[in-house]
Amino acid sequence: MAASLASISVAGEEATRPDKAVPRGRERDCAMADTIAILGDTWTFLVAREAFFSARRFSDFHERLAIPRATLTTTLDKLVEAGIFELRELGEARRWKGYFLTERGLDLYPVFLSLLAFGDRWLQPGCPPLALFHLDCRSWFSPRVVWAENGEPVDARRVSFAIAPDYWRPASAAPARQRRPWRDGQVVGRRPCSVERTLSIIGDRWTFLILREFFHGNTRFDEIHQNLGIATNILSGRLKNLVAGGLLERGWGGTAYALTPEGWDLFAPLALMKAWADRWLRPGRVPTMTFLDPAGRPLTPRLICSACGEPAHARRVRFITAYHL
Repeated sequence: MAASLASISVAGEEATRPDKAVPRGRERDCAMADTIAILGDTWTFLVAREAFFSARRFSDFHERLAIPRATLTTTLDKLVEAGIFELRELGEARRWKGYFLTERGLDLYPVFLSLLAFGDRWLQPGCPPLALFHLDCRSWFSPRVVWAENGEPVDARRVSFAIAPDYWRPASAAPARQRRPWRDGQVVGRRPCSVERTLSIIGDRWTFLILREFFHGNTRFDEIHQNLGIATNILSGRLKNLVAGGLLERGWGGTAYALTPEGWDLFAPLALMKAWADRWLRPGRVPTMTFLDPAGRPLTPRLICSACGEPAHARRVRFITAYHL
């Protein structure tokens, strides 16, 4: 596989970044974007998250999130269609059906824990609102995202990438424009959780894709605009929100931006999104992009327990909250 891939370095010159500029009429065939297409808005993230808090009935999701009923119906249908939820009968009476996470849905748990860990680290003053307990080692823990092959923290500045010859695909039709139902930086829902704080800054499809461009070495307004085909007013608004949220800082002249330490730290959730899509949305397919260590060996992100260093699976984690709904 490695012989058919073009290696690139995050810190390298533009000539060594064949992934940097999207050819005209093409787009990235990106597994990360496949996950974003499903979870590309805050409500979808939060509805899926409530399932990890044991929400099952329509009324559970509605009451816990204060989400409009029509929006909830659409979101639940979307998650069922994506294979993340399945409808099953509740109780012996079999009069009602509930929404349950599938194996595919349960495997999104690392993504949610990585967003929670980011919010705890950068956005939550004082004690985190949620404490996690790992049943396997009987310890309280913090989520950590590492490379499965060497145990080192996932950091885009310390890895290279490789892209396949078929990485560029014909550009698809632009998605229908969706108006954001909340203000940038506004926390939605009712649970004062660090996931919500994180999503208040990055919780829409365009923001995720803009951040992805920074990890591909694009830092200028015109580069991002050309690569994504995004409307200039939307791009300007999202960049402004990322600066206000502390994830970007503006460079000289105001047309270039740079990731802050907080911004670089968001590579871990995005890497986990890619790994999830490669496993569940592209089974049996050679990845179009691969993370590499300095020796050119493939790397796979994994979320682990800080106490024992083993994976923290959804069924093996318990929690207590420092808040009440």
